[in-house]
Amino acid sequence: MNKILISLLLLVGLVCNAEADNTGKQNVNDKAINLTEQIEKISRENKSLNSQISHLRKEVTILQSKLSSVETKGDSVDNVLKESVFSNKKLVDSNHKAATEQIKAVNETSQSNVHRLTLWGTLAIVFLILAAIVIYTILHRGITKGSDAISAIRAAQGNLEEESVKLDTKLVELLDKQLAYEKEQDKEKMIPSKQAATPNHALALKVADEITRIEKNLSRMDPTVKGYKPLVKAIGRIKDNFMANGYEIVTYLGQPYNEGMRINAEFTIDENLPTGTRTITSVSKPQVHYNGELIQKASVTVSQNI
Repeated sequence: MNKILISLLLLVGLVCNAEADNTGKQNVNDKAINLTEQIEKISRENKSLNSQISHLRKEVTILQSKLSSVETKGDSVDNVLKESVFSNKKLVDSNHKAATEQIKAVNETSQSNVHRLTLWGTLAIVFLILAAIVIYTILHRGITKGSDAISAIRAAQGNLEEESVKLDTKLVELLDKQLAYEKEQDKEKMIPSKQAATPNHALALKVADEITRIEKNLSRMDPTVKGYKPLVKAIGRIKDNFMANGYEIVTYLGQPYNEGMRINAEFTIDENLPTGTRTITSVSKPQVHYNGELIQKASVTVSQNI
């Protein structure tokens, strides 16, 4: 019985050992397979790396060839530059020497010219001073003669103005007498019914025109002219007589012009006036009213800038 048990135990042990051996073998086989796959993978990667290394070696060889060519060209360029620098240095030295000689020659010529110009400049200044003195003398004489001529012209003008004032004064006296005479004649011609006849305005209008002309001349004269003030007073007396007899004189001289004025106007352009301005600057005939009624329109010149 004991032998049987022992045999069974041995059998069980053998079976267990066999199973254990089979399991170990299976593990070994799996590890061997994994190692084989890893070796194959490494082999493939090694081949790829060898191919890349071969390609890199070729590129290195090409780069070394190019570098050698560049170094050769660099040496050639260095030689050319050295030769160029040497040639330029020689040219600069040559130009410097030539420029130095030219500057020296120019300095010598300039010094000679300066002396010469100084002499000529001194002579020219002396000549200009003499010419200025001569011209001043001639101009001074001319100005003196011109001043004498202007004085003579002014004297003649003054004499003419005095004569004009004398003539106008006599004319005013005659007109005043004529007006007085006409007034007496009008009184004698009155009809028995004591109604005044239609007056003749011809003389009054003539007097008005002459008064306007004389006042225009007086406005252009110097008030210090002999006879000026008496003539102004005589004009004032005639105007007073005019007003006493029902006449009124309106000249509009110097007044702004507007379209509503009942006057005969001639227009002239004067760019010296402000833009848009119209001014009565001359009167050839005055406007005359008799007892408030218009009997003569004014004839004027209007200066404008529009």
